[in-house]
Amino acid sequence: MKTLLTDLISLPEVAALAGVRRPVVTTWRRRHPAFPAPAEVEAGRLLFKARDVVEWLVGTGRAERSTIEPDLRLHLLACLPLQAGVSTGIGRRRNLRRHELVGAMTALICLYHLDDEPLRPDGYTDRQMIDALRERAAEADWDDELLRSEIDTLPPDAGWLAEVVDELIEAAWGCAQAYERVLAARQRFGIPELYEDAITPQLARLMAGLSGARDRADEHGHLQVADYRAGAGDLLMAVRHELGDHDPLALHAADPDPFLARVLRRRLVVQGLSRGSWQVEIGPGPATSTSPADVVLLHLPYRPAESRTDTNPFAEVNKVTHGLAPGQTAVVLGPAELLVDALPPYHPAARSRNELLTTGRVEAVVQLPGGLVSFRPGYRTALWVLRREEPSPLQGRVLLADVSDRALTDRVVDELVVDIVTWRRNGHRPEEHLRAYASQVNIADLTPPRRPLTARRPARVRDVVRDGRLTVAEVAEMEVALDDLAGPRPRLRSRLAARDEREQPVTRSIGALVREGHLHILSGVRIAGDDAVAEGHHPLVGPDEISGLAPIGSRLIDRAVFAERYPRARPTEPGDVIVSLTPTLRAHHDAEGFSVVEFPARVVRIRPDGRARFTPRVLAALINAAPQRRAPGAVRPSSRLTDLQLPLLPPADVARLDALLTASEVRRNLARRELELLDELGRRAVAGLTDGILTIAEGALAGPPRAEEQD
Repeated sequence: MKTLLTDLISLPEVAALAGVRRPVVTTWRRRHPAFPAPAEVEAGRLLFKARDVVEWLVGTGRAERSTIEPDLRLHLLACLPLQAGVSTGIGRRRNLRRHELVGAMTALICLYHLDDEPLRPDGYTDRQMIDALRERAAEADWDDELLRSEIDTLPPDAGWLAEVVDELIEAAWGCAQAYERVLAARQRFGIPELYEDAITPQLARLMAGLSGARDRADEHGHLQVADYRAGAGDLLMAVRHELGDHDPLALHAADPDPFLARVLRRRLVVQGLSRGSWQVEIGPGPATSTSPADVVLLHLPYRPAESRTDTNPFAEVNKVTHGLAPGQTAVVLGPAELLVDALPPYHPAARSRNELLTTGRVEAVVQLPGGLVSFRPGYRTALWVLRREEPSPLQGRVLLADVSDRALTDRVVDELVVDIVTWRRNGHRPEEHLRAYASQVNIADLTPPRRPLTARRPARVRDVVRDGRLTVAEVAEMEVALDDLAGPRPRLRSRLAARDEREQPVTRSIGALVREGHLHILSGVRIAGDDAVAEGHHPLVGPDEISGLAPIGSRLIDRAVFAERYPRARPTEPGDVIVSLTPTLRAHHDAEGFSVVEFPARVVRIRPDGRARFTPRVLAALINAAPQRRAPGAVRPSSRLTDLQLPLLPPADVARLDALLTASEVRRNLARRELELLDELGRRAVAGLTDGILTIAEGALAGPPRAEEQD
């Protein structure tokens, strides 16, 4: 990459770029002489050439080039509005304001996408390049709906910006990815309109799932989505991701800010939506109460807490509700103080909220945890799901859910969506679903003054299951599974035979096998105690799990937390063998992979050259059976994994041993599953009898045969 603009970064910025904490970079400088030397010192700050830092991070394996180079481009671009007259290599450039910079960047990415040509061809001067860009913009966007005005206002010496955007697109592997990276880093550019109302991706996914967009599109073959306060379009993108590549899809959007509306138009084009499939207006939204959209997404504007006492957002919500046709859905996001909290009778929104509840079109009310609007971490939000069903089943009831006491993880999102979309919508039978968070409540019980719209599901299973019939149905499923397990088991024949003469195989240490390229050892990760949770995506496997003191899967880590806090770590691959030397030597075959190995456990991975000598099951079995021998002159056995001796079996014996271990694992899993079902059946019976919701009917029970039956 050519050096066209100042690319000096400080130590804190190096840490942010590498995804580590600030003291780590100081440790790198002290321990690694090859770390780049400071290029300048400004006001006591050490400044380093950014490209030299990138090369060192990539060369030492501390970062991946495909990830760090786009972040570097964005970091340098975000710093430009703070600099005055930075040298471009050919003179002094005019400083760009923040709105101008982001508008020009996104416009250039969109232009690249439209005509699929580099922004700065070789041999062009800055003025020639700007003139060429203006001609291309006039041809691609003659009516100035997308980008023409942003490119027309570029100064004649802005050729450096086009080259930087070219590099950003190349590093991000495409225009769509580069555009999303710019918006993901929107807070760096200091434009409040871009990020002050932005919500987290989990909340956007929850709203898209509750909208029923996928079911509606599958049923009718087409879908129209509306968002009349769209901002940069995060909710629309979440719905599009929910649908995949579904076609046809029509989007109607509006925003009163012209800057945001044009950013959204360019985003839709870059994401591959044809210009005839969407409409983005600059303004407050539809003027009538009739909406042509199958799905309406509404994000109520933020107001300070002191002004919410005089606010009544339900006029706008009511307008959207009355515009719904049968089968259409609206999802409303707004302040929890008005949507779910208890309202005094004199509050302007109290009567409007009760009137809207009694229409029967409020399907669900969800109280959300804090921090979902990143710019306002203390702002509490809630969701209303409104849907018109005629005739409406379960008339006079509404679903209430409260997840304010937990993080909005992917699992919570999925369970909330299932709770609500399987309640009263066509084609679903609610009695077949045990809701995780939502509870049915009579609307008449919610309309009295000072009544909050909250209902939290009990934490214990025995408190949730008050209907004994549901418990009996679940027990019946267990009994069927037990009957299936009691059937004929797969036959197991080891085919072991005695040798005429003893032939003990040659042994090699794991360290020697690593040096010869047969095996590879990877270290575990030190996981902070707070990051191990009961709900997550990657199983945590440490010494306790390997030794059997804790079941595998009892500790999990969220994939977002894992990626953010442990950027250098990688989950296991299918077939890895996880080994721990403490408290005893044990190995575990990770057949499915995607586990996070916790230090001091380590991973032993079979390389292609070692597949003739080992399979994952055979390697784990050999490690578990290996004696910990003393080295010559040693007082105690070796505690190093690399010193462990493994026998080298003939390839034919390796294949047959792997088949035997596989068959044994099948039988072991069947026995384990049967034991789990028997334990759960006993727990359900005891809990049901002690709670008074179950009884045991007269009749023969399974048990050991009587003496007369044995004769």
